[in-house]
Amino acid sequence: MMRPQWGLYLALLIFPLSPLLGGIAVVGVTAWQWWRDGRSHRQQPLTWSFALAALLLLLSSLQADDPSLALLGLANFLPFMVIFIASRALIQQPQHRQDLSQAIVLSSLPVALIGLGQQYLGWHGPIHLGWLISWDLEAGGTPPGRMASVFGYANPLANFSLIAWTLAIGLTLHAWRSHQRARVAAGFLCIGLNSIVLFETSSRNSWAVAVLIALIYGIILRWHWLLGMLGAIATIILGAAFAPPPLQSPLQTLVPRAIWARLNDDLYPHRPVETLRTTQWQFAWDLTQQRPFRGWGLQHFPQLYQAQTGEWLGHPHNLPLMLLCETGVLATLALILPIGWIYYQGLRRLNHLGKLDPIPLSIFLAFTATSLFHIVDVTLFDARVNILGWLLLAAIDNGQTVRDSKPPHTTNAQTP
Repeated sequence: MMRPQWGLYLALLIFPLSPLLGGIAVVGVTAWQWWRDGRSHRQQPLTWSFALAALLLLLSSLQADDPSLALLGLANFLPFMVIFIASRALIQQPQHRQDLSQAIVLSSLPVALIGLGQQYLGWHGPIHLGWLISWDLEAGGTPPGRMASVFGYANPLANFSLIAWTLAIGLTLHAWRSHQRARVAAGFLCIGLNSIVLFETSSRNSWAVAVLIALIYGIILRWHWLLGMLGAIATIILGAAFAPPPLQSPLQTLVPRAIWARLNDDLYPHRPVETLRTTQWQFAWDLTQQRPFRGWGLQHFPQLYQAQTGEWLGHPHNLPLMLLCETGVLATLALILPIGWIYYQGLRRLNHLGKLDPIPLSIFLAFTATSLFHIVDVTLFDARVNILGWLLLAAIDNGQTVRDSKPPHTTNAQTP
């Protein structure tokens, strides 16, 4: 009988290309796990913490100006909490975390290849195979000039590839320490492909987070050469974007315009003030102050913002602010605090590992990366990005105990 973990990994391999098939597989694994160990799950304090968050989100939605719209917005949160609770029991041992990382990284390869074809070979859609596959795949990307691949828009692709890129580094380090040359070569290939994807998405957010993650790797591993190289490259790029004219011109000859002009907004000049993130954040904060406890209702920000500014935006490009203005302070805290507690405990465990294992470190950093991404964007509306965040959180939290779970052992850990 196939282990449920393998059903989860198979779902992750399918998910980027076919959210429907991947979703069915995830739902099947989750339902089986709840049927098998539901009683144990219900006894966990963390389950009750997320149940409280779900209740407060529901109450906020029922009090919204348009309850039906807000209730639909719950689909971006409640099912993923259920999946998270179940997956905690499926990702307990070191080998489980390694397999999870490998599944995510491998799933990024066809996404990267399709994206490269979109940008360089003129591949385009739409490509539809009923409900199984639905890719817009516009030539040149979406927005124009920015790779989107099968995600339909550049920013969710950037977040997805950022997660895969971070995990690929951890897997490569693990293979290097284990003297697995073939896996090292494969790891470098995955890192390289996802680096190209990150560049082609023109996502300043993903660039900044990727540099930060690289710096953290360099500091933890004491790679002073990497820190020096990143410092020099960052200085040149920032100088090309923001230095005074006498210094800027020669630096701009060294740095591709696609980078420095994206950083200083020279690629998109004269943007309306309504499209600026600072404007959106201020509006979301004003909404929060008007209804601090019950919020305005999930998915209500776009309507309110359009009524005020005439500009339609799907979200305020900041997840905490979106939750505050749409669900209220209490629901936001009920959702964020247990996640923060798991994150804190995960950090403590990393500090107590002694010789650091690259696999749990990379999982922790991948979740950090997607969390930081959501500070200046909200990509969880794409289920493929959303589920990765919850699964990474489940991999960080190894406190779940179920009736048949075997204790972690070292034979499968492959600890370097």
